[in-house]
Amino acid sequence: MNSTQSFKSNPLNKIISLSILLSMGFLLVILAGIYGNWFPIIIGIIFGIAHLPVAITRAVASSSDYDFNFDPSSSSAGNVVKEFGEFLSAFLVMTGLYLPVLLEHSHILTKTAMVLTIVGGCLIYGTVYTFSSFFDEPEEEDVVADLGGGVI
Repeated sequence: MNSTQSFKSNPLNKIISLSILLSMGFLLVILAGIYGNWFPIIIGIIFGIAHLPVAITRAVASSSDYDFNFDPSSSSAGNVVKEFGEFLSAFLVMTGLYLPVLLEHSHILTKTAMVLTIVGGCLIYGTVYTFSSFFDEPEEEDVVADLGGGVI
């Protein structure tokens, strides 16, 4: 294995690069707030917590300790909870994207602050989403191991 391949596959390097992207996103949002307005900071917080409803509803829907329904295909209550979390997350992302445009149109933000806020917010949300998918465990299905198969 050559050195560049081991560098890319090292999980610590992925975490460090994601941390750098997150700090760049917050830096852009803070720089947008330098223009004399604190609204970009609130928008950065909206982007930062936008993935939280998905994470919470996924954890609530997957906790099947108290679910007495043994047919996994008929569990619609978990799907409703997951879809509500995805809807709320999409609502927060769209709010974070369009609120700077609305504030710039109302002459509350400058055009530069709007662009910095949107780019920084997208970096923040993308990093949080990637962090959560990086640490998310893949769902394991209960599959009987293949014992060599064939006709006995």
